[in-house]
Amino acid sequence: MYRSVTNSELASALASAHSGSNGAWDRFAELRAQAERVGSLDLRLLATAGLIVTAHLTGRYDGVEACVEEVMSARDPDRPFVGADELLLLNARLIGFLLFKPRDPLVDTCASRLLELVDSGLDVNLTLAAARTLIYHFDSCGEREVVMRLHASLQQRSSDAEATTYRVAEWLNLVRRSAHYGKDPRLAEQALERMRVLAKQHGLRYIEFLAALADLDTALPRGNVALARSAIERAESVSESSHLRELLQLEFAKSRLARLRGQADSAVYHGSRAAKLASELRLPPIMRAVYLVNEAQSLLLNDEFEDARAAMLAELSSLPEGYADEVRAMVTGIDAYLAVRNGDDGAVERLAELFRRLRERRIYDLFEGFPEFGSRLCVFALERDIEVDFVRSLIAKCALLAPELAPVSWPWPIRVEALGGFAVYRDDVQLVTEGKSPRKPLMLLKAVIALGATREDRGVEVDRLIDLLWSDEDAADPKSSFEVALSRLRKWLVVEGALKISDGRLSLNPRLVWCDVDRFERTCEALLRAAAPHGDASALPALITQLGSLYRGRLFGSAQLEPWSVLACETVSLRFSRAVGDAGMFLETRLRWADAIRLYEMSLVRDMLSEPIHRGVMRCYLTLGQRADAQRAFERCRAVLDAEFGVPPSPETLQLMEPGTEWMPRRQRGGE
Repeated sequence: MYRSVTNSELASALASAHSGSNGAWDRFAELRAQAERVGSLDLRLLATAGLIVTAHLTGRYDGVEACVEEVMSARDPDRPFVGADELLLLNARLIGFLLFKPRDPLVDTCASRLLELVDSGLDVNLTLAAARTLIYHFDSCGEREVVMRLHASLQQRSSDAEATTYRVAEWLNLVRRSAHYGKDPRLAEQALERMRVLAKQHGLRYIEFLAALADLDTALPRGNVALARSAIERAESVSESSHLRELLQLEFAKSRLARLRGQADSAVYHGSRAAKLASELRLPPIMRAVYLVNEAQSLLLNDEFEDARAAMLAELSSLPEGYADEVRAMVTGIDAYLAVRNGDDGAVERLAELFRRLRERRIYDLFEGFPEFGSRLCVFALERDIEVDFVRSLIAKCALLAPELAPVSWPWPIRVEALGGFAVYRDDVQLVTEGKSPRKPLMLLKAVIALGATREDRGVEVDRLIDLLWSDEDAADPKSSFEVALSRLRKWLVVEGALKISDGRLSLNPRLVWCDVDRFERTCEALLRAAAPHGDASALPALITQLGSLYRGRLFGSAQLEPWSVLACETVSLRFSRAVGDAGMFLETRLRWADAIRLYEMSLVRDMLSEPIHRGVMRCYLTLGQRADAQRAFERCRAVLDAEFGVPPSPETLQLMEPGTEWMPRRQRGGE
């Protein structure tokens, strides 16, 4: 015989819960006690179920574990509940499984039946509440297709007249979170926008609080400190200081912001505060684990790797398998990071195993709360050609910002190549820089590069750019002309934030824009350090190879130079010659003549006009006693200088080739 409980007080308590009333939890607790006094077991069971569902939404978990045990033990296959009552009861049971028994074999059976009921056209508010739980469950299992089907089926029902704004808004919040972690930014933004509208129209303070914090999820991977700080400030402005759950969420958000800003002590402080509040609120173990893992990620900023991994491992047993997989991947990531950093044997194998597992299990949320650490691991993988396609897709899906000196294989939003020519790429697709391309905006971009403003700390003054690019024009307002050109350049690039203005200085954003000139300059600096008397000689081969791959020719290639770019072009060429000369001299002093000749010849392919490099070739051949080869190198140098500039070789070059002149490296002269 089937049963259905109809009770006006139960209906009233449910209505209170559907409206988001702060008193809903207490009303279910009172109804539960009343049902026990009058001996109504069915009513007590449904009141208990209502209390569990409400607790899951409000974060009030006092005595909930005992309530879950009661609901779990009340399985009566001979006298089942039906309709909305079954929907409420099964929702409570699934919540109980997920919070306290995530690995119980009956979880899937319960979820499957609840999924059937959600599609049965029952009470819309109970359906929306159950859909939240199902999304929570199927997301943790990685069953994204089921989640999307749920969203599609409830999209129309969420507009039913009987659906309360609170239930719809809470459902939308979980849709937004699911879409964010599922790397579906369009759906996440749609859900968030609907949340904001509902919060504003109906005065839903807590939904407004959640919508404000949602911007943090967008800000963190992009490194947008201003947006992250604004999100927290807006959330604080509408929060209730008496609500511990909101304090918990704020402390959690502040720890993530501190990690973004690299503030280790602040990250640990707020992470620890969040973990303590989670304990004070008596959150179930699986929910407390989120805050403990967050605290552990903060320890990584202080290089407390062992403590971080130990804290993560301690939480594994309380987590559902899907989340446990992510935490295990974090631990493996820490181990791989340390192995690579320390140069341990088998480091590459560990890194390869990490990304292979991530690919096979389709885990994209590696260190989601500390994207900077995840980015470092991705750089390690790309530099070693490990799972390159998957790593690039992970970076794109997570919208990770490039850390300093990320390789060219990183999926850069914008890539600019200005050595040996001029080309601009957006998402690896070359943009047209000739013909109908915007002439003045492109000239502005070239000026930024020529003047060395490839990093934020080297920005060029806007006034200087205006003087250089608009001094000969009759423009009534050169500043406005600059602003128009900058606006057009930003629209042409499309990528927001690719160009930054700070304190009246314009620069490229090195976390969004890869520029070969910047990497060339950094490589030259590193090469000079390595070739110094007490430098790291072991780094030279890789740096020499990198220098050769970056320097493909003179700045902007064969294009006609603007007056403001002539000095920059010469500076880049001289820097290349000096870096090659210092590296070559380093090889010569160690009697590595063949290596030095290869370096010089490789360099001449890229810059045939560099007389010092020509001299390096001659010097090596003379020392080896191969005067005929040295003479051929000299004749090549003389022909190039005559053809290009109409000048003879310098006195220094001529003196080197005088009969009887012999070159002796410093080591043989007693210099070392």
